[in-house]
Amino acid sequence: MDIKLKNSRKLAVVLVILVILLPSLAMMIIRPHYIKGQGNSEPNFNTSSFMSTLVQSNYVLYAEEKQRENQAAMIPFDIFFPSAINDKQTKENEEDKNSGSKSNTSSQEISRQSLDEENFPSSKYKNSYGDEYGGYSSEEAIIASANEISNYFSRWENNFSTLRSYLQYEVRDENGKVIDSNATEELDPLLSQTKPEALDKKYAFGAIVKYDESGNVSQAEFFYGKPGNATQLLNEQVRQNPCSSFDDQYGMDAPFQKPQGRTYIYLMTAENLASFMESSNGYMEYLGVDTYRSTADLSIVFITLLGLVAAAALLLPFIKPLQLGDEKIFQVPFELVFITASFVLGFSLSMSVNGNTMSNEPIYNVLHSIGVPKGLASVLQYFWGFIGWAFIFAVCYWAAGCIRTVFVIGPKRYIQERVIIYRIWPWAKGTVKNIYNSMLHINLKDDTTKVLIKVVLINFIILGFISLMWVWGIGALIIYSLALFFLLRKYCNDLQKQYHRLLDATNQLAEGNLNGTIPEELGVFEPFRGEITKIQSGFKKAVDEEVKSQKMKTDLITNVSHDLKTPLTAIITYVDLLKDENLPAEERRHYIDVLEQKSTRLKLLIEDLFEISKATSRNVTLNIMDVDIVSLMQQAKLELHDKIEASNLYFRWRLPEDKVVLPLDSQKTYRVFENLLVNITKYAMPRTRVYVDMENDEKRVRISMKNISASELTFNPSEITERFVRGDASRNTEGSGLGLAIAKSFVELQGGSLQIMVDADLFTVEIVFPKP
Repeated sequence: MDIKLKNSRKLAVVLVILVILLPSLAMMIIRPHYIKGQGNSEPNFNTSSFMSTLVQSNYVLYAEEKQRENQAAMIPFDIFFPSAINDKQTKENEEDKNSGSKSNTSSQEISRQSLDEENFPSSKYKNSYGDEYGGYSSEEAIIASANEISNYFSRWENNFSTLRSYLQYEVRDENGKVIDSNATEELDPLLSQTKPEALDKKYAFGAIVKYDESGNVSQAEFFYGKPGNATQLLNEQVRQNPCSSFDDQYGMDAPFQKPQGRTYIYLMTAENLASFMESSNGYMEYLGVDTYRSTADLSIVFITLLGLVAAAALLLPFIKPLQLGDEKIFQVPFELVFITASFVLGFSLSMSVNGNTMSNEPIYNVLHSIGVPKGLASVLQYFWGFIGWAFIFAVCYWAAGCIRTVFVIGPKRYIQERVIIYRIWPWAKGTVKNIYNSMLHINLKDDTTKVLIKVVLINFIILGFISLMWVWGIGALIIYSLALFFLLRKYCNDLQKQYHRLLDATNQLAEGNLNGTIPEELGVFEPFRGEITKIQSGFKKAVDEEVKSQKMKTDLITNVSHDLKTPLTAIITYVDLLKDENLPAEERRHYIDVLEQKSTRLKLLIEDLFEISKATSRNVTLNIMDVDIVSLMQQAKLELHDKIEASNLYFRWRLPEDKVVLPLDSQKTYRVFENLLVNITKYAMPRTRVYVDMENDEKRVRISMKNISASELTFNPSEITERFVRGDASRNTEGSGLGLAIAKSFVELQGGSLQIMVDADLFTVEIVFPKP
């Protein structure tokens, strides 16, 4: 049995070693060859930017040809916009002919002016867009365009000068005659065949662009060893106008003159390409050649191998005869596993992605420099790299094996046993809490010496551990503790002074001084300054509310007396008139009608007074039931139809078509709608529109009533819902002044809200009932 167990353990060790060494060997083989292959990859010319560079080379060679023909210096504008100069000279000649004078402005003179920054600064025109060029004269447009094309051509020349020494080119006229070339042999025969074998082997790429006598492109082809759409990209670039923006910028509508009757042939040998890549220092990317070589694929291979190693660490322990996974090395605390694995695996991932990392073979260089033979140095370098990869995959196996215990013993037990922070957390939490409580409950009225001694002792213990790392730490620690004691005692004395300032401020507040201030700083008690200010504001608000309440009581008595006395006086007067026995029957009936009207008004005033009294005291019994408030509003509209018609107002009702059911008291809610609608008929300006809207959403029902007031709204919207407050301060209109107050009370009793808003003469009432 022991022999079988030993064999199983040996087999387990061998499997683990193989799991670690095989991926290491794979990375040692794959990574150098992959990076070497990426480094030997050819650049990619199949880009729009490089095709644009070739087309610009045509323009540079065309300009050089024009310079030779003219035997004088010509600026790019004269070469590429000849029609603009000709049109201007023709126009000036006609003007001079009519005026009898002779024009002295030539094409070259205008061209020289275009380079004169003092007279015509290019920045003035380069930044002009939109319709601004509308103010340009024809000469200014020419000068602005000349400046811009000069800048363009300068960049074209710089790019072509970089390519010229590595590129073989040839220019032929319309008859096929070579008029310009830097090649040792004619290039046209090489490109006349369809991708000849010699081109693929000797040359890296070739291109031909042919213009007809009108400057139109008749042929554009690009020959390249790799498949792609290079010819299509070349055709797109060669047919574009490089100065198409001049018309929008400067109002320059003259056409760009491309080469006429010319054929341009370009070839670059593989040897010149290699030289160009070594000496370009990144300039090939600027010319549009794609030379970027990504090693992201290598990182995917590395991550895949890491995943296979981690999977092996998780799955091998399930093979019970191997008896893996219970070793002490896999019982390491989580924090150590996390830090180690993150650092090692993160560094190795960056190394696998970056092809330059570890490519300089430092071990080989050091060993070879001290006289170790090349063969042995190479073996040692290879062995060192193999050990490094083995260490990385071993860390991956170990980290996965440690994490595996989460599934074996469960997350809760793993946190309790393997997470260091969890173990020290209760102790740290208790210690911090005790120190906090001891500092929090300091009585600043008592002697603070004992408290200071405790704080200094704690500080002494902490600094004692720190000073163990320094030879002279104990002496400095004693001096530091003494200085800290005297400093803290002074601080506590100042703290007591600040505390007494705070007490003085609160005593003033207690004595009724609501305007008192604290001019001095309160130190650690500074936050209490804001709290005291809040208390002062609260007391002031309470006093103001009490004053307002007293005023309301006085106004209540005054208004009730006035509103009750008016109909009562009328009743008494008409009763005295009715005592006349000789009073005609018709007048008697009139007096009786007046008495009935005044008594009814008196009754309504008293009922409203009782209603608002009960609502204010919350002594109202609500009969809650499911009520369709749409139907309730329609009912109020129907019953008040006569008043609405008599008010000469145009009501606009926007109510939901479906039912809107809410748990409300139908009688009280109807009273709210009735009071608001009656209020509108009384105070709205005749011949204006009134809007009654009802909105229903998922959370609430919103009812708004808007009207234009007949009189100026000078009252405070927050006070109009108070008892016996009317919009007309003179109280000439009929009413108790309780309508809005009753409506607001009934709405709030049912859990809703009523808000009054005033905007100039627009009077708005908004009711919101929340949905259950």
